[in-house]
Amino acid sequence: MKKKVKNPKPRRTMHLDARVTQEEFKTIKSKAYICGLTISDYIRRCALGHRPKRHLTDREIKAYCSIYEARRDLINIANALRGRSEEEKLLIFSDVKFMQDWTKAASDLIVYWDNTVKKMKE
Repeated sequence: MKKKVKNPKPRRTMHLDARVTQEEFKTIKSKAYICGLTISDYIRRCALGHRPKRHLTDREIKAYCSIYEARRDLINIANALRGRSEEEKLLIFSDVKFMQDWTKAASDLIVYWDNTVKKMKE
């Protein structure tokens, strides 16, 4: 049984030709590769007013996942505290050892995020 295509893409039958220098060609080819597009797709999108975005590198994806996991941990902490009374929160946060450990963990997390952002900018 054949699948029915709901909205088939219009077939591209027209051809455009543009002359570029060798340096321009290298630049366009490089930018298309960075965006994960063919040269034709890249040029078409640019000509139609789109700004193709570059794909994330493996390192950037790993950094993003790490930040996402840290965000999830912070949300879990906030949710755990949300269900507590003010008295319970005061008891938890008045424990000096707990606060020292919590402050160290938060500080380490901030340093890690800062380093991750710096690495992504390199």
